[in-house]
Amino acid sequence: MNTDRVLITGSGGMLGNAVFPYFSSRYQSILATDKDQNESWIELLDIRDGAALRKAFAEVKPNLVLHLAACTDLEFCEVHPDVATETNEAATRDIAALCEEHGSTLVYISTAGVFDGTKEGFYTEEDQPRPIMVYGQTKYDGELHVARLCSRHFIVRAGWMVGGGATKDHKFVQSVLGQIVSGASVIHAVNDRWGTPTYTHDFALNLFRLLDSRRYGTYHMVCEGSGTRYDVAKAILEICGQESIDLVPVESSYFASNYFAPRPVSEMMTNANLRALEMNHMRPWRDALRDYVGREFPHAIAGQQKAASDRRVRTERRKQAIAWNGPERRKSLGRRGEDQESKG
Repeated sequence: MNTDRVLITGSGGMLGNAVFPYFSSRYQSILATDKDQNESWIELLDIRDGAALRKAFAEVKPNLVLHLAACTDLEFCEVHPDVATETNEAATRDIAALCEEHGSTLVYISTAGVFDGTKEGFYTEEDQPRPIMVYGQTKYDGELHVARLCSRHFIVRAGWMVGGGATKDHKFVQSVLGQIVSGASVIHAVNDRWGTPTYTHDFALNLFRLLDSRRYGTYHMVCEGSGTRYDVAKAILEICGQESIDLVPVESSYFASNYFAPRPVSEMMTNANLRALEMNHMRPWRDALRDYVGREFPHAIAGQQKAASDRRVRTERRKQAIAWNGPERRKSLGRRGEDQESKG
């Protein structure tokens, strides 16, 4: 695939944090954009601005467009369906049309939230989407626009996103790790909703390999296996060696006041199409989670927490020693010398 010119939307988020470094080391020219310029390498672009979109396409003339931008806050989407529609559906329609006009390959990132959650087993690409919330509906509408308007497209559905590190991870995993670091003695986690975690670094690598195939279509790209939020939290505590924390399983109604958007009972997906092409390189989610926590949150691991505490103590002592060996100590030594001379 001739991909010397790449345009990325939504570069400032969790997935962009993994995709940009990986793709920028392999492609000659990349314009990474977002409406939030939270990195020095990000250019300003609000995908809802049609004129700005057309200008970006005209300037970059992209061979490949990675459309990561989306309004993903489920509660916000329920309260502001107009914004969700404008961002997830209308802007995606415009991007798909521009890709076809410029002969670009389009990668559209979608979600397990397009399904209603009633299937007992894993969802495959053959299952019919039936969204039950605004976010899922607008993302599915985006899928339909991409399939209708752009002949060279990949629709790639992700599961529960894991990644981004301390600055970009605003999802469940970071919430649990934050509670660990803050010294929580009890953590509550939902045990009546199932899904499939998706590690952003594995996703970026698998996406790169898929693009080379030119096998356009719809794909699920999630880690192997499934579990509840409780299962994920339990795995995090085991990875971090935090046996003293009490993990309490609760129903989703426990958090209903803050998380009121409808959520499917099951968002479990399997990578059937990738597997058929022998291109499924996604690891089991527990292995990926261990990699992520060890890489990005070593301070949450029990032994590391003590080591970090010891380092802070040593650093503070060094600072005190430096201060004591500075001007104040020299003055003190000078005074002691004068006293000794007077005594002699």
